[in-house]
Amino acid sequence: MIVEMAGSPAEYVKENLSKHIMILDEVKDIKVHHIKISDPAEIKDSKGIYTCFAEADFETENFSRLVETMFDFMPSSVEVIEPGRVSLDMSEATALLNNLSGRLHRYDDIAKVAKMKIDQMTRELEIVRAGGVGLGQKQIEEIKKKKTPEKKAKKDKKSKKK
Repeated sequence: MIVEMAGSPAEYVKENLSKHIMILDEVKDIKVHHIKISDPAEIKDSKGIYTCFAEADFETENFSRLVETMFDFMPSSVEVIEPGRVSLDMSEATALLNNLSGRLHRYDDIAKVAKMKIDQMTRELEIVRAGGVGLGQKQIEEIKKKKTPEKKAKKDKKSKKK
């Protein structure tokens, strides 16, 4: 599996990636064969931001453990070398799918909250840009109610369906 980390400064990125990937050695049910960590490289057109990769070769007892590891480490790439075929019994497949579904729901909730906060901050920034101190309450409320481009697009799409 390949895990990537980006940030600044370069030494910090490599140190934190190393700490993150070395946790694999402590995880039960995982046998680590080797871990290789690259030197940080500056990302093109991103002055002062570095990326670093770690390649980990390991084996797990079963497919479910591999999937859990993918969620825990969020690799950019995975290669399963063996076995050539994987089979799951129904209870293992159900547990795996419920785990996947639960994690996706949590990530979706986080994304929705982040989107709401970004929209709120954007509206508040518009108030400040408009000289919010001198604006009347009615004008401020109008800016707060203002539709984001995304909401406008959804509204336009709904009205076209009618």
